[in-house]
Amino acid sequence: MNEELEKTESAVKRTWPVIMGWVGGATALIGLFASLAGGVAWLVNHHKQQTERRDQMALAQAQAKQAEYQAAVETYANILKTNPLDRAALDQQLSTTMDWVENFSVVVREDQHASDLAGPALDQIFAILDAGLARSKGTKAADVQAHIGFAHWLNQHIAQREFGSAAEQNFRAALAADPTNVYGNAMLGNYLLQNGGSVAEAMRHFAVAVSTGKALPFVRKLELGGLIYLDKAGARAALVQAANDMRKSDEPLDEEYKRRILGFCFDPLVTDHGELVESLSAVPPDDAWKTYLWLDDNSEDAQAQATVHDFISANLLEVSGKRAESLQKFRLLQQQLKEQPGTMKNEVDAAVAKLSRN
Repeated sequence: MNEELEKTESAVKRTWPVIMGWVGGATALIGLFASLAGGVAWLVNHHKQQTERRDQMALAQAQAKQAEYQAAVETYANILKTNPLDRAALDQQLSTTMDWVENFSVVVREDQHASDLAGPALDQIFAILDAGLARSKGTKAADVQAHIGFAHWLNQHIAQREFGSAAEQNFRAALAADPTNVYGNAMLGNYLLQNGGSVAEAMRHFAVAVSTGKALPFVRKLELGGLIYLDKAGARAALVQAANDMRKSDEPLDEEYKRRILGFCFDPLVTDHGELVESLSAVPPDDAWKTYLWLDDNSEDAQAQATVHDFISANLLEVSGKRAESLQKFRLLQQQLKEQPGTMKNEVDAAVAKLSRN
């Protein structure tokens, strides 16, 4: 009996480690399978998140390209909710916000005020620009600083929520960090023109901005926009110089801008003689004539256009010191206009009288 008990105990002792080993192995396998399942779930979720992020980034870029800047900024914000440190999304949101500042506008119904709509949008802009400035360095920081200044200008003139020199301070801070910064120079130049500053100083800033070759359409938009209808000595000459440079560089200029420059600088009906002389003297005579024709390249009334061209040509000859040729052209115009009383006829008669005396 004792011998059988000993055999049984011996068998149990040999079997027990095997059973425990099997249990341990099974447990390990279960853990492995659980880990694999968890890993697969993580991969699936990660792939899903990356796909959603990629789709959201593409959507935001498409919105920005269609000038739906606020929508694009908010799409980037949705991406950043998942990962606030997503550098690509942060950088793209900042870049889009700067584009938004450059093209800022509000659509107002009859029962609304622009200031009420502009305020919340500018709050959103300031938050992104301030955060962007904190993580930017060098030229990029200067770009952001200048756009903060432009946002302050919008906050003052559209939202009507601030007064003072915050805009100018930011422009000058951008230039202190980066003297050739395209945005700081162009935005400060525009600010000076619109706030009674020196035309000469403004044009020096625009010259630096243009020389960078960066953001040229935006630079010209600020330059031409600040000069057109600025009834101040030197403004017409600066405007003709800018138009002449654009012509020589084959820069595009839409018909609306051409029409406005012609009206401000060369229209014989509204531009007095002194203003016309300033415009025609701004660049060498040959350039002045070519630029004038470049601006006036479209007319529905060819005959009227030809008469005005002769008037401008006669004045340009006088400005150039070719007085005899100028007098001859004015006398021909005098014959054409003798039955057409008006401002141009009066100008021609006065020119003939003056040149004849001399």
